[in-house]
Amino acid sequence: MIWDTVLSEDALAIKASEIRELLKVLDDPEILSFAGGIPDPALFPVDLIQQIQDRQKRQDDLHRQSFQYSSTEGYVPLRQWIADRYTHPGISLTADNILVTNGAQQSLTLLSAALLDTRSPVAVASPTYLGALQVFEARRPKFVAVKTDDDGLIMEDLEQAFRQGVKFLYTIPDFQNPGGMTLPEERRCKMVELAHQYGVPILEDIAYRELYYDNPPPPSLLEMEGRFLGEGCWSQEGLVIQIGTASKTMMPALRVGWTIAPPGLMDKLTVLKQANDLCSSAANQMLAFELASNYLPDHIAMLRDVYATRRDAMVQALRQNLPNSVHFSPPAGGMFVWLTLPIGMDARKLLEKALEQEKLAFVPGAAFHADDGGDNTLRLSFSTCPPDVIKEAMERLAQLIKREAP
Repeated sequence: MIWDTVLSEDALAIKASEIRELLKVLDDPEILSFAGGIPDPALFPVDLIQQIQDRQKRQDDLHRQSFQYSSTEGYVPLRQWIADRYTHPGISLTADNILVTNGAQQSLTLLSAALLDTRSPVAVASPTYLGALQVFEARRPKFVAVKTDDDGLIMEDLEQAFRQGVKFLYTIPDFQNPGGMTLPEERRCKMVELAHQYGVPILEDIAYRELYYDNPPPPSLLEMEGRFLGEGCWSQEGLVIQIGTASKTMMPALRVGWTIAPPGLMDKLTVLKQANDLCSSAANQMLAFELASNYLPDHIAMLRDVYATRRDAMVQALRQNLPNSVHFSPPAGGMFVWLTLPIGMDARKLLEKALEQEKLAFVPGAAFHADDGGDNTLRLSFSTCPPDVIKEAMERLAQLIKREAP
C-alpha cells in the first residue's frame, strides 16, 4: 500500500515539526542543545509528587477514583482552582468556564476544530509558536502573518489582518515563543478594542506568563477584556479565549492544560473533546491540583530564580561576543532568546556548521514563520543549561557567526 495515496487532505496538510525532527539528532551526548523549549527536568517537583501519591494511597476511595474515567470537562477541584486563579475584575469565572485538556496543544486542536474551516484566514504573529502552526495547518487555513517588533505584534498590521475577516488571532503576549517579546499594556488595550471593533476572537496563550524574571507582565488580554466590557458582560460578549498549561511550571508529563472560554463556545469544545479522547487522566489532574493548591507559589519562585540566572548568563555572553550585525532583545521572562542574523545569512546552514564544528544545536527561525520568512533568524533556549555552560557555548556560537557572516 502506498499510504500517501489514501491519506486524508487534513493528514497531508500537516508538516513535521522542525524542532521534533531536530531533537532526534541530539541523542549524541556530545551535542549541547539550546534547541528544545523545555523545562529543566532537574527542577521537576518529583519529591512532592511522591508525597502526594503516598497520601492518596492511604485514601483508598480517592486512590481508586484516580484510575477511573473522569468527566470530559475535567476534575472539578482543579477546574475551580483555575477559575479562582484567573478571575479578574469584570470577569468572574466558575468551573463551568474551564475545560481541562491534555496539554495546551489539545486546547489548540479543539479550538482549531471549532473555529477553522478550509481556507479560513487566521492571524498569527511573524514569528509565532511552531506547534500552533502545525495544529492549524491540519485545517488547511490561509495564514495572515502579522509583523512584530521588539514589543510584539504591531497594531497597524493587526488591524489590517482584522479587516481581512480572519476567524481568530492566535497570540502569546508574555515572553513569546520564539521571540521572547512581551506586549506592552497599551498594545493589549488596543488589541482588545480592535477585536471587538471587528468581531475577531483572540486565542491568548499564557504558557510562559508565570516565568517572569524582572517584573510581572502587564494584565492579560482576558483581564483587559474584563475591564473593557465591565462586570458581568464577558459570558455573553467575551472574545478572549485563554489557553493555559502546567507543563512549564509543574511537569510536561502531567499533560494538564486548560481552556477558559465563554459558555457558548465551551459547550462545543466539550463535545469535541469527548469525541477526541473522552477525558483527561484523572490521576494526573489530581496530582496537578494538589501541587497547584499546596506548593505552586514556592515552586514557581524557585524556577524564576534559576531561570533568571541562566537568562542573564546567555544575555551577557551574547552582548559581549556577538558582532554588531546580529540583533537581539533580552527577554524579561520565558525561556528564549531570538537572534536576527545579517541579511543573507542562512540559519539552517549555520546550524549544520554549529553541529559539525561546535557540537551546538539551536532552532532555525524559518520554521516559526507562516509567511516563509525568517531564514536569517534563530531561537536559543536557556532553560536546561547551567550558567557556565551557557557562557562558554555562546562564546563559541558568536565566533562561528563571525566566521560565517557574509
